[in-house]
Amino acid sequence: MAQKPDLRDLTAEQLARLLADLGEKPFRARQVSQWLHGHGVDDIADMTSLSKALRAKLSAVGRLTAMGPAKVLQSADGTRKLLFLLEDGQAIESVLMPEDGHHTLCVSTQVGCRQGCRFCATASLGLRRNLRPAEILGQVLAARRLCDEFRPLTNLVFMGMGEPLDNLDNVIVALGHILGEHGLQMSQRRVTVSTVGLVDRLPLLAAASPCALAISLNAPNEHIRRQIMPVTKRFGLEALRRAIVDYPLKPTRRVTLEYVLLGGVNDRPEHARELARWAKGLPVKVNLIAFNPHQAGPFQAPEAAAVEEFQNVLIEGHVTALLRRSRGQDIAAACGQLVAGQSADGAPGQPLTGPQASA
Repeated sequence: MAQKPDLRDLTAEQLARLLADLGEKPFRARQVSQWLHGHGVDDIADMTSLSKALRAKLSAVGRLTAMGPAKVLQSADGTRKLLFLLEDGQAIESVLMPEDGHHTLCVSTQVGCRQGCRFCATASLGLRRNLRPAEILGQVLAARRLCDEFRPLTNLVFMGMGEPLDNLDNVIVALGHILGEHGLQMSQRRVTVSTVGLVDRLPLLAAASPCALAISLNAPNEHIRRQIMPVTKRFGLEALRRAIVDYPLKPTRRVTLEYVLLGGVNDRPEHARELARWAKGLPVKVNLIAFNPHQAGPFQAPEAAAVEEFQNVLIEGHVTALLRRSRGQDIAAACGQLVAGQSADGAPGQPLTGPQASA
């Protein structure tokens, strides 16, 4: 017998059709959506503004997936890593980062990843499966419960486990709920989708969602990028550059180029000069990220002086370059370290319970 669909896996249009098929008026779809996203309930029975009869009809045709974290690890810098155990026994991680006056959540879109980037620990898992829209959105709802009114969850970056554009259909459904009028109503400017550069899917993302775009670049030339990012064999830097030129952006927006600095590999001044030439004329800014060492990667962190010089060369080349501070290294929550349930030394981390878990 087939499992009933999760209501959060449905688009707004599909939910409206489901309610219409149950004989309900159109406004019921808005009510149900508010319970699903605004209140974030995990049980249809908790939709108390609906009649018992309607809740019974919904329960007969649909279900909800509860997405509370099985473990929360807290870093010395306040970053929290959330471990989620999924219905089929798989595990994923999200990272909740405190900022001035708000929180940012790093969201996962797949269990593992098939892109094989050599500096990323998630790649060591391979791709196990795609996340459903309800599992993507569930991370956001769970993280929102851990925040408070003084530091609400306002920013999302789809930079966790997996390649978002490799699971594009499900990501688009989740984004519809995150940005939609009857969903979470988050700001388009505060939701960023990152990709290794699946050029053929960028037009589909642009057509479906007005969110911000980040591209994991990590090299100034084909030779280095091919060594560390297998996707370059399919989509080279020239194709990626053309895709950025063609990407529909509002006049004030720019594409973010993520550049992980690997000690002795891509962090020299001549690499920065190459990158500045490549980025010339593009509507981009560069986020520099010092490599965060992990057991699955053969690379070393760059010297602090090399990072500073790299940034200065880009700025001198008229490229906006920002240094992104690593967060949560002591709990293996920093960029490139997510492997579901392992701490920095490879051992399971210590769970937080009670007041600490929502501090």
